[in-house]
Order: sequence, then C-alpha cells, then structure tokens
Amino acid sequence: MTTQRWILVFIFSLASVLGTVELFKTKEAQTYTCRTIGSGIVQPFKGESYYVRSDCPFTLTSFTVNRGEYSVTIRRGHNGLLVQVEIIINKVTTLLQNGHVVVQNKSVSLPYDHTYQHIVKYGIYTKLRSSLFPFTVTWHNVDGGINSLWVTLESELSTDMCGLCGKQNLAGHRHELIRDSQLHDLRCKTRDPVLQKNHVCSQFFRRTKSCLQDNNSHFHQLCRDNIFGFENSHEVFCPFFQEVASQCNQSRINRFWRRLTRCEKPSCPGDLIYEKKGPAFIPSCSNPDPAPFYQELTETCVCPRGERNLSL
Repeated sequence: MTTQRWILVFIFSLASVLGTVELFKTKEAQTYTCRTIGSGIVQPFKGESYYVRSDCPFTLTSFTVNRGEYSVTIRRGHNGLLVQVEIIINKVTTLLQNGHVVVQNKSVSLPYDHTYQHIVKYGIYTKLRSSLFPFTVTWHNVDGGINSLWVTLESELSTDMCGLCGKQNLAGHRHELIRDSQLHDLRCKTRDPVLQKNHVCSQFFRRTKSCLQDNNSHFHQLCRDNIFGFENSHEVFCPFFQEVASQCNQSRINRFWRRLTRCEKPSCPGDLIYEKKGPAFIPSCSNPDPAPFYQELTETCVCPRGERNLSL
C-alpha cells in the first residue's frame, strides 16, 4: 500500500473514531434542588414553593435508582424546627436528631466515610453525599433542631418519585402533595395557615418588588405563614429572609435586610470569622491542601487572614 493510501486510511479511521466518540457524548445533567426552611416552607424540585404547618412525619422525597432506594423523611417539633430527619441510601439509614448523626443505629463523628455515603462538615453546614448516585443532603444545625435542609439531584427526576418535593414532570397541588406525603401518626396534627399580618414581613417585601416582581405577594404570604407563632424565633424566620435576599442578590437589599429583621450573621467558634462565600473546608495543619471537592464556596467560618486552624 502506498504512503498516500496509508494516509487516507488513517484519516478515515480517525474520523470514524471521532464520530463514535461524538455518539457517546451525554448531555450535561440537570441539577434539581428541593428545600425546606423555617417552620414549614417547601420549595419543590419543580413548581411553586408552598407552606405546611405540621408536627407530623412527612416523606420529603423518595425514589429508586438501579434498584437502590433513596429517601428523606422529616418531622418538625412544636418549635417549628426539624427535630428528626431520616435519610436512606441503598438500605443504609442515617438519622439526624439532637445535633447528632446516627448511621445504622451508631452515633458517628465527622468526617464519616462509608461504602455508600460520605458525611462532612461543609462550611457552616453539614453535607451527606451518596457515592452511588449524584444525590446530596445538606442541612444547618441550630439550637433546638435544623432550620434549613435541601436535597440536590444532578440527574433527571425518577419516574417513581414522591414526597413534598414533588413528582416527576408534575409539580402537584399543595394539598395533594401534603396529603400523599404525610406518614401515619395519630398523635400529630397538620393545620391550615393562619391569615395574619406581620410588620417585619410587610416592611421587607415592600423593598423586594423590583426583584421578585409578580412573585412578591406569594413570597410575602409565605413569610407571614412561616413567622406566625414564631415571631421571637430567629432560628425559624431568618433562613427565609436570607434565602430571598440571596435570590435577589441586590446590594440595596443586602444592606438593609439584617438590620430590618434583626437577623445576626451566623456565629463562629473561637477566633473564626464568618464569611458569606468562602471555602467549604478550612485548610488546617492536618489537611493543608483540601481536595477540589472541598474548594466549593459556601457560607463558612474562616481563620483570620494569614492564619491556619490549629485545632484540626
């Protein structure tokens, strides 16, 4: 075979290989997030946020992937905070209660590594990440419980999905989602929201119209639902104001919202300083160069400039 023919064969072979690679390119996965904050606000994977006032246990989300079960169930206490969260990943049960993390009935310390999941401190939050499927649960502990929790999926929603976070391709009506997601317990109650004005909510959402536009009145109602009965509980109402301020991300709103709502910045242990966007994992003597996973930015507590955390 002549040199020219060898070149032609090589070019056609390369084109064939490149064409094959192109066929196997996958579309970037969609990311879905479902949040529950305060005393009962739920932002489903799809659709409009809503409110549920209840001390009953609920399925937040549940679905199966490759015969593996993934589910999150929640229960709020009379203080409005989440007092019990159960996470199941492929038959491994993790319980969040009283500030503790219990895996398969054994209390664990963080970071925790398991065949199916990893649990780490993530800035001011704690994050559980599945090692089998792009599924994470992140939460914020406060005195009395958990005041914000969200589930993130980097995958298309499963066809058998159910829970307060919604169903695949169907946002679902609020009453339908609440009814179908509530777990049986005769001792608990689910109450309708009370129509009550609140001065702080009115002042706050008077200044967010340009940002939220047509959604402003809906968020204002969520604010009233969330704060009613918990007017003195910053742990309950502050996460909601912060979430709205974060969504708007306008300097004018960022300047006033903490002063208006009297929501202080999260406190940090020792000499650490709160930072709105900083490394999820603080470099330390034992781990001076955290892995790229920990370099994601989040709300965090950092060392003063030029110093390193010697306690880790």
